[in-house]
Amino acid sequence: MAKTINLVIICLFFNLLSLVIISSGLRLKLTHRDSPNSPLYQPNLSDFERFNKNIEISKARASNFFHQFKPQNVSLRAPLTYHEPIYTVDIGLGTPAVKRTFIFDTGSHLTWTQCKPCIKCFRQKQPLFDVKKSVSYKLMPRTNKLSKGFECSHIGCVYGVKYYSGQFSTGVLSLEDFTFGTSAGVPRRILNMVFGCGMNNHGSFGEKNVASGILGMDKEPISFARQLGARIKNRFSYCLTNIDSGKIKESYLRFGEEAVIKGKNTRSTPFLRSTPHAHYMLKLTDISISGRKLGLTQGTFPEGCLIDSGSAIGLLNEKAFLKVEKFLTVYFSRFKNVRRVVGKQVPKGLICYMNVVPTGSFFAKLPNMTYHFEGADFDVPWENTFVVFAKGMFCFAAMKSQNATILGAHQQRNVRVVYELRDDKLSFAPEDCSRDAI
Repeated sequence: MAKTINLVIICLFFNLLSLVIISSGLRLKLTHRDSPNSPLYQPNLSDFERFNKNIEISKARASNFFHQFKPQNVSLRAPLTYHEPIYTVDIGLGTPAVKRTFIFDTGSHLTWTQCKPCIKCFRQKQPLFDVKKSVSYKLMPRTNKLSKGFECSHIGCVYGVKYYSGQFSTGVLSLEDFTFGTSAGVPRRILNMVFGCGMNNHGSFGEKNVASGILGMDKEPISFARQLGARIKNRFSYCLTNIDSGKIKESYLRFGEEAVIKGKNTRSTPFLRSTPHAHYMLKLTDISISGRKLGLTQGTFPEGCLIDSGSAIGLLNEKAFLKVEKFLTVYFSRFKNVRRVVGKQVPKGLICYMNVVPTGSFFAKLPNMTYHFEGADFDVPWENTFVVFAKGMFCFAAMKSQNATILGAHQQRNVRVVYELRDDKLSFAPEDCSRDAI
């Protein structure tokens, strides 16, 4: 009788535990490279040097996103993007779970990591993932529905991803369990996720050799988000915090029932479906500064606007950028203590000013900005429109690009952004992202 009661109690316990896990949304901590909590943090850089670094990252990603790369081998699925990471996530891989540090990238499809045995691997701090030490590891069979587009045999399937900036990874497509954190504090394991086990890899995937691979989150069926599918109600979100003056509040990548907008003022715009790639492109019709539309004509943004948390600042194609530059020239001509900064002090393609008599009240007069997307306006307050430095210098937080237009991470701060994959749309609303971890 006692054994029967104990068995019932144990069953009830595990049933309750499963309910807690199911009702608790999955989440991963997003760590910004400029946060002191990031393994990529460089403490000796000044704010302006960090800004310059982020500019180079944004430029490189733009060239990757909008460059039409044609692979010679069908196993190379491109174009893809990568340069230096802005955000990283830690996630458990295998059984028993071992921590892997991935680059969070909404512009890549395949999730992959370096595996042992390795023919050629780049340096990383974490040990290579040893498939022999995981009881849940197996090769993905060619009968798997995600094998389409890859080279397969009766043994399994191989993959190859090549990035325009020179990095690449090749290996075998595999199945493995991934372990997430949850809001209830109880880890949750997702079984049999398809990922790439890289055995021939090349390139620098982040300073300090921290990253071991990429967490691919684009719209392709094989992406991590699309694989999770109904288990996360086909949606994920983030709310990016300010990275200012060492006052760091972590951001979180949230899935499923946690990936929701809790307040009002929700706005939504559809993803473009006419583009040839699986990136998150939006239809941008015009831009306003300080409440005044620039009057950009139809066709100014033929490829749309890419929303990308991996680009530190925004980019505007040349036609739109020149309109913004003209507006800001007139706007700041009203202030006698403000002058344009040019020359070697400013990276090419950037608009910067110096307030000779800096005061806190002046910066509150900086204009805000609005991106007019199809059916929804994305408001960017002055704190996200500009980057302010010491001694009165400030720069417009988007730079000129030949053809790319990107809504970067700086413009997205303190906004809940929800990627709704089933409805093929982006939803967003203002939120105090510093409270996201509460």
